[in-house]
Amino acid sequence: MKNLLGTIQGRLLPKYKGRYQAHPLGYWEDEFHIAKDIGLDCVEFILDYNDADQNPMLNSDGLEKLKLIIANTGVIVKTVCADYFMEAPLHSNDDIVSEKSFTVLERLIETSKKLKITDIVIPCVDQSSLRNKESAYKFIDQITKIIPTIEKGDINLL
Repeated sequence: MKNLLGTIQGRLLPKYKGRYQAHPLGYWEDEFHIAKDIGLDCVEFILDYNDADQNPMLNSDGLEKLKLIIANTGVIVKTVCADYFMEAPLHSNDDIVSEKSFTVLERLIETSKKLKITDIVIPCVDQSSLRNKESAYKFIDQITKIIPTIEKGDINLL
C-alpha cells in the first residue's frame, strides 16, 4: 500500500480572504492541477461555515465538478476538515444550531461516501471547544447518533 502525500486546501494557492486555511471559492479547482504538477496525491478538502452551500461537498453540481477534477488530475480527496463545526458546533447550546449542524454532517457523510473519503475532521477548538462535561456529553450524543451511518460508509470521524 502506497503512503499518500498531500496538502490541505489553500496551501498551494493565494490566500482566500486573507486566510491560510479556507475553501477558496471560485478557484479551488486550480489547487488540484498544481498538486498534480508537483507530484502530490491528494488534497484535504475544507468545509467552511461561510458559504457552505457553495462548497462542492454540499451541492450536487459541485460534487460532479469535483469528481471530474479528480478524474482529470488523479489527485484525490481522502479527508475533509470540517471547519464548519468550529462556527456551528454539533454540541451548541442553541438546539437550532446543533440540529442544523447535524444535518450538515449527514450531508457531508453522504458526499464523502460517494467520493470514497475515509476521514472527516471535526475540530473541537476555539468556540467549539468542549469546555465542560455538558458540552462533551452533548458532543458524544451527536456523534453516537451518526455511528451507524459512518460505519456503513467506512468513514472515520476525527
